[in-house]
Amino acid sequence: MTLVKPISDEDSSIDTLVSVLMDIGLTRNEARAYMELLPRESATASYLVRQTGIPDSKIYYIMDNLQKEGFIIVQEGKPKKYVAINPSNALENMRTKFTAEYENKIAILDQLVNSLAPIYHDREDAPKLAYIIKGKNNVINQVKRLMIDAQSSIILMIPTLEIFHLLEKTIEGVQKEKITTMGLYHKSIPTEPLPFKFQGIACECFFLIVDNKILLTISNWKADLWYAIWTTETSLIEVSQGYFSSPCCTYETT
Repeated sequence: MTLVKPISDEDSSIDTLVSVLMDIGLTRNEARAYMELLPRESATASYLVRQTGIPDSKIYYIMDNLQKEGFIIVQEGKPKKYVAINPSNALENMRTKFTAEYENKIAILDQLVNSLAPIYHDREDAPKLAYIIKGKNNVINQVKRLMIDAQSSIILMIPTLEIFHLLEKTIEGVQKEKITTMGLYHKSIPTEPLPFKFQGIACECFFLIVDNKILLTISNWKADLWYAIWTTETSLIEVSQGYFSSPCCTYETT
């Protein structure tokens, strides 16, 4: 979430920060308790109850959750005291948690693809579908995923050296086994040797063909407003494959 414009009213500013903390997963009471602790060396549960209005029946549960999420530490004693963790460290803890959750969900999706794909009955006469993917990161991630999941062949056409570097690690991982043809816009080919073999191509095209079954064409990458069309339409795949065999489209090989 993007923070609102700076405001001078202190209470409203605190309310805004409480709302942002709620957006990343804290409850309102957890966010209020953490905000109350931030400017203080430490505080007891009874103090937090008085300052925040959180019911005393809930305060220990709330503080336990904040400790588990990495926002506070507990100083044992009679009574216990609670200390806020530096926001940089606390939010990095949340970043680590979100990253782990995201990677776990991606792994589950991969497992589902492998489990569900064999069940699906792909009729030859079924209508071909096309999907639109928007956003640079989404498009790049889809290109990488299709390349990694390719069974036998990859045809990849890249318009710029910058985009090549975004895909370089993935290309390195699949090149020897799967990439059959790889083209780079001839004006983007540097004078120094590249780590992979490219066919020079005449236009700044960006597309991917996987296993002769899936075509991903990418547009608007110059304006950084990327979108891609994902399709299994046979005729479009055949036209795109034919690009490499056209003499007017091929330059030197590097």
